[in-house]
Amino acid sequence: MKLEVCHISKNFGAIKALDDVSFEVEAGKVTALLGKNGAGKSTLFRLIAGFYEPDAGEIVLNGLKTEQNRTKYLKMIGYVPEISSLYGEMSVYDFLHFAAQIRGLPKAICQDKIAEVVAKMALQNVLWQKNETLSKGYKKRVELAAALLAEPELLLLDEPTEGLDPNQKQVLRQIIADYAEKHMVIISTHMLEDVEVLASHILLIHKGKLSADTDLVQFKKTAGNDLLRSFQQVTEN
Repeated sequence: MKLEVCHISKNFGAIKALDDVSFEVEAGKVTALLGKNGAGKSTLFRLIAGFYEPDAGEIVLNGLKTEQNRTKYLKMIGYVPEISSLYGEMSVYDFLHFAAQIRGLPKAICQDKIAEVVAKMALQNVLWQKNETLSKGYKKRVELAAALLAEPELLLLDEPTEGLDPNQKQVLRQIIADYAEKHMVIISTHMLEDVEVLASHILLIHKGKLSADTDLVQFKKTAGNDLLRSFQQVTEN
C-alpha cells in the first residue's frame, strides 16, 4: 500500500497554498504532518481526501489516480477533520448506520461492523444520544468510529486527540498505533506530545512548501534532539 503525492500545487486566487509538494507514505507507521497555522496542512488533507482538485501534479493511492475512478479512490480513504462533521440531530447509532450505508457496507456485515467500532471507541453509553449533546471528546470518538467502519487503507486524522482527557488520549493513541500496523495513517497536529508518542515519520509544510520529509529521530536532530526546538528552527523564517 502506498500514497504518492507528486508535485502538487494549489492556489486560492493570489494565495499559493501549496507549491510543488511531493512525498510518499506507506503502511506500517504513523506519519505526522506538521506546520504552523496557514502552512497548507488542511489544504493538503482536503486534496488527498478528494474535496479539492490540485492545480498541478497528481495524487496516486495504491496505483489509482483520483480521476481514474473517483468512487473507488474515495472508498480507500477515511478522513476525520478537525471541525466536527457530525449531523447533530442524529443519534450516535443512526449516524454510524448512515455512515455504513454511505460507505457501501453490505447489509450482512453492517451491524457487526457498527458493534465492532462502538466497542473499540467505547460508545455504548452514548449510543442513543443525539450527536449535538455529546462532549467534544465523544464527538471525536464518533467521527473516528465512522471513519473506521470500512477499514480504509488510508486514514487521515486532523488533530485526533484534541478535546480528549488523558485517559481517552491514551486509548485513542493505541487504536491509531494498532491501525497503522497494517494501514497508512497520517495525523495533522499541533500537539507535539502526540507526535512523540505516535509518529515515526515527519512531513513538515512551511509556507506551502515541503520543508522536511524524514523520520522522527533525524528531524529531532535538527536542534539538539528536541522536537519543539527543531520545529521552531525549521519554521522560524
